[in-house]
Amino acid sequence: MVKRIRKQLLLIALSLSAGFIIFSINNFVAADNTTRSLQYLPHDEVVDSVNKKYEPALIKQGISCEAAFEDATRCFYCVQTLKSACPDCCLSFKSPKNAIRCTKEDDARFDCPALAYATDSCPLVADCKCPATVTQCSDKLNDCRDCPDSKSGSWVCSNLPHCQELGCPSAKPKASIGKNCVLKDNQWICEENNLSPEFTGCKSNVSIGNCQVSQYYVTTLISDCQGLTSPPPSQCYQYLLTPEYQNCINTCQAYTNNWEKCTKSVNCCNQKVCGTGFTDNCAVNLCQERIDWPECDNLTLPTCINLQQEALACLSNPNPGGGCGSCFEEIDPNLYYKFVARSRETSVIFWQVLAETEFSGTVSAKDIPTYFFTMVKITDTNGREVHRSVIHQKSFQGSFSIFSATAVDAGTLQQGETYTVRLYYFLPEKLLIPGLENVKLSAQIKSAGLIVTRTRN
Repeated sequence: MVKRIRKQLLLIALSLSAGFIIFSINNFVAADNTTRSLQYLPHDEVVDSVNKKYEPALIKQGISCEAAFEDATRCFYCVQTLKSACPDCCLSFKSPKNAIRCTKEDDARFDCPALAYATDSCPLVADCKCPATVTQCSDKLNDCRDCPDSKSGSWVCSNLPHCQELGCPSAKPKASIGKNCVLKDNQWICEENNLSPEFTGCKSNVSIGNCQVSQYYVTTLISDCQGLTSPPPSQCYQYLLTPEYQNCINTCQAYTNNWEKCTKSVNCCNQKVCGTGFTDNCAVNLCQERIDWPECDNLTLPTCINLQQEALACLSNPNPGGGCGSCFEEIDPNLYYKFVARSRETSVIFWQVLAETEFSGTVSAKDIPTYFFTMVKITDTNGREVHRSVIHQKSFQGSFSIFSATAVDAGTLQQGETYTVRLYYFLPEKLLIPGLENVKLSAQIKSAGLIVTRTRN
């Protein structure tokens, strides 16, 4: 339904012998319910509006149009999302492929072995206490004062907690209750013979520790038992580890110490990334996207702006049906304004839309780097386009509203010809962005309308 308010302004001056009589006619209603006002001459203005509210909302799907905005959208995603969440200081630039800082791809020093003993399956590791004033061993793995970054040499991380080593097999024999074993001259001596190790290792996540060998010790009866008890016995047993069992212990201790040293190196490297640390500045998943998209390294904001301007120029090509303007579709074929042009008439067309974003997949609106585009077109009775507005773009995030306008100069429309104004939109069907390729976009249109002001001078 078209609502109309017309103001026709007329000043009729009649010259009589007695002077001038000025007729002023204000705010009278004609038979066609058109409100009119006569105030001055020469001016004639018509304001019409067409509005529709959609309950339920009118769903407009994204439009497949390869020519529009793909390059600009990807560029802005690179610059505003990837490079923001993963600045250059998070990466090591190298050939043939960049790497995330402090990873094995960055430097072989950071190629850490797997954790040997988990705290839930090895209580000795969980209960480990660090020496001196450090109460938690994990603190030592983050204390980098003794672990300076040296690009020319290896990392020096001497102050290790050795917590993982506690999960390794023990060399000490397990004495019976009331009996004793002591370490003397790097050899274990015990009151008893044929003892087993005190601890054969926690269950390991890797193929070390928990040594099950055929023989743990070779024992020898000796007479030098000083220090074992007081007074010392006349005879005791010296325990020598078998080569097989000694090798198992050595392998386990070397592995766990290497894990702690490497882990501490990674932690200390990460603390220095971007000045305030990797965690505060770098998103691992987005850094990986940057690495997988090497062209992103060379994209800048001016590049993106130029690509966007090229896309807008394509969409707003004034040639009927030309450029990317053919990507646009009507918001509602039943929403239009039809009129007959008058002589010396200029027009201003306003359009307004109230809408809400809609998309498939588990993403939030802030993750959708694109726009909702609208414009109006004027066509004649043969469907020929005679005027196209500029493109209005609105960030496609949450609920949004659009209010824009276009001017139609005098002489554009032919007097006595019938014309139709229609409202069009464009929204990309999907985004060619890593991780968002399968997200489909659509908009819920809550209301839309046209306001047309036609003035004749």
